[in-house]
This record gives sequence, C-alpha cells and structure tokens, in this order.
Amino acid sequence: MKSIVIYFSQTGSTEKVAKAIQRGIQSVTRQCDIVKLKDTDLGSLAKYDLIGLGCPVFAFKEPENVTTFIKRMAKARVLGRHCFVFATHGGHPGNVLPGMASKLERVGLRVIGAFNCDGQLNLPFYSTPWFTDGHPDDIDLKQAADFGAEMARNSERLSKGETVPIPRFKWLRGPLYGRIAAMAKQVKPELTLDMEKCVYPKCSLCVEHCPAGAINLSADPIVYRKGCIGCLVCEHICPIGAIQYAEGWMESLWNFVIELQRTNRYVEWYKRAETELIDNRATLYRRLGGEVEIGNPDKAYYKVYPKRPRVKHC
Repeated sequence: MKSIVIYFSQTGSTEKVAKAIQRGIQSVTRQCDIVKLKDTDLGSLAKYDLIGLGCPVFAFKEPENVTTFIKRMAKARVLGRHCFVFATHGGHPGNVLPGMASKLERVGLRVIGAFNCDGQLNLPFYSTPWFTDGHPDDIDLKQAADFGAEMARNSERLSKGETVPIPRFKWLRGPLYGRIAAMAKQVKPELTLDMEKCVYPKCSLCVEHCPAGAINLSADPIVYRKGCIGCLVCEHICPIGAIQYAEGWMESLWNFVIELQRTNRYVEWYKRAETELIDNRATLYRRLGGEVEIGNPDKAYYKVYPKRPRVKHC
C-alpha cells in the first residue's frame, strides 16, 4: 500500500501534525510520502492508495488555495482512493472537516477518517498570548501519529473487504453559526503595498513566502495579492513596513473579534464548541492560567509586535 500526506501550513503547526501522521502511517506500512500542497504533482496521485490532506482553519473552513486544490483533484484519476482530512485551528475547527470531506468525496475519494487539534496562532486581530499557544504539543502529536497508524490499518482492512468505522461528520448549522460564518467571510484583509518603500529585488520575502503565489513584483505591472487567501503573511514578514493595513481596518476588525468572542450574545456558540470539538484538549474556554485577556486592545497581536518584521520566518 502506498500513502501520501499533503499539507498546507502557515505557522508550521499543520506541518508538525502532517509529519506526525506520516510517522504513524510508516509505523504500519513502512512507507509514506509527504509533500507541501504547492509542490504536489497531481498527476502522481493515481499511484497512491491512501491520501491525506491537511490545512489550518480560515474563517471556520479550509483556505481558498486548498479548496482550489481539491477541485483540481477531479482530474487526477483518484476515483475510489481512500482519503483522510486533518486540520489545526486557533480554538474551533468550525466546518472544516465535514467541508473538506464532502468536497473530496465529490471528486471521487472515499474519506475514512478525520483529525484536528489546536495550533499556534499569530493573527494580528487576536490577543496575545492566545489560548492555543504552545500547540500542537507532544500529546497532540502523539494523537496525530496514532491517527496516522489507524488510517493505514483501516485502509488495509477496507482493501481486503473488511468493515471499519467510517466517520459521520456533524455540521455546525443554525442561525447562530450562520451569523458567525457570514461575519467571518466579510473579514477581508485590506492591505496596500508602497512601492516607494519596497526595496525589491533586494528583498523578496513576500514573494518567496506567499503560500498562494499571489505576489509577483517582477511582472509589469506588478502582481500583488492575485488569488490572495488572506493569511497576512506578507504583512508579517515585510521588514520595512512597505505592506500596510488600510487605515482603520485593523481597529474595525479588532472590534469584530471582541464582538465575536466576548459578549454574552455568543454564549451558545461557546457551549456548543465545548461539546463538538474532536479530541481537542484546549478549547476557547482555556485561559492559559489566566494569561489570556480578551477585550484589551493593548494585548492585540499587532500592538504587542509593532516592529517589523512581526515574524522573521514562516
């Protein structure tokens, strides 16, 4: 049996989980390839019996580059192959697992499992430290490796005609989730690139690190954010501040986050999150021993890390 784990990772959390799952599969089959989403050769997927796909959660679903990749898999001759999905998130996976699973099944894959855990989060409109700082930890990665081994064993058993447990995904629905999901989709980063400040080609960090390949400063006219997935990596790593938030955007977004996470209006959301997370030991209720302070603008990531670059690598 041949297996492959495909992943998109922004902060490195999903990459750690992907490698742990790979180790788990290898413990059963002694073989498992691993590749970044952007480096995946779709034409090679037909040779694999088991395919894993993982990503971070953006606005309670998979990022747009992952959605596009799944659509392209329809031409990859993967009909009937076994598949599993996994995700990392900053407190709640939303509908990322059932959403990815349903899309993969529509292109002909058979989804046999799903995994999620907390991951590091450095979005500028959240407080720092955050609930999920320090994750995935050793326990998360052990669970990921065990999951990988389980997927390998289940795939082998299914290939022999045996019966194994297949996940039944539970979608988050209803007026409350609908309002939150709709609000999240409206949160689009407003960024500008000041070419008078930019020192390209001396510095090309934004081009090199854009996970969606949405920046090409050598083109005429330049390409900036074509196909952007809103991850804000370019703003984080720009060392001189040539990439800036639009005036007032961050403040309005901060207010949105506080509305979402602090007010009594969303008590029901948090209660549901407590029961609907899968194997997640650090929910939105965890406060890191009281260190996480929701609602204090001075604790916003973009204010705690005002100097450029906000991160040195990604």
